[in-house]
Amino acid sequence: MRTSQTSQQTSPTRFVESPAMESVLAVVVLLCCCAVETQTESEVDGLLRELTARVEKLESKPKVAFTASLMVNDEHYHLGPFDENTTVVYKKVITNIGEAYNPDTGVFTAPVRGAYYFTFTCNVGNSGKANAALLKNDVKMVAVYETANPKFGIYHGGANGVTLDLVEGDKVYVVLWSGSSMFDNSRINMFSGYLLFPITTK
Repeated sequence: MRTSQTSQQTSPTRFVESPAMESVLAVVVLLCCCAVETQTESEVDGLLRELTARVEKLESKPKVAFTASLMVNDEHYHLGPFDENTTVVYKKVITNIGEAYNPDTGVFTAPVRGAYYFTFTCNVGNSGKANAALLKNDVKMVAVYETANPKFGIYHGGANGVTLDLVEGDKVYVVLWSGSSMFDNSRINMFSGYLLFPITTK
């Protein structure tokens, strides 16, 4: 008599990769080790409380991310030129986790100290020039400069990005320098930023 056996394939368990999950797994591993090496139950309990506090601290990490566009609708839009330097207000908010970006002023205010990454794009129409910069507390960090193409339907644009060490209350925004302008017709002028990780000092 021939006996048939059915084999079942099981897929490996998948975990969500995150700092909090890594810390939870680390807690489990360390507790297993401590259960063997630690002689008293109170020492194990103390270690568990300490590691649990560290996990909770990672879980409470602030979440900050935003993206906004210059255009509010799909119509052609020109900004500038102006006689003086002007903060660009990106009014169409796509994402604003943490509410650190203000669509009424165009200014991002850091809620905590940390390393942040920012990008912005700048497009110019058929005339003039686009000359803009990303500022931190009135100090230029990075810039974009583009001159117009006189041929109809050909637009030039550029982009730039930077990682900044910000403290709580620092301001980041894009300025259009006097005499220059931006052109948009399908959300090609954008401003984005997000918190890479908080920085804590003892």
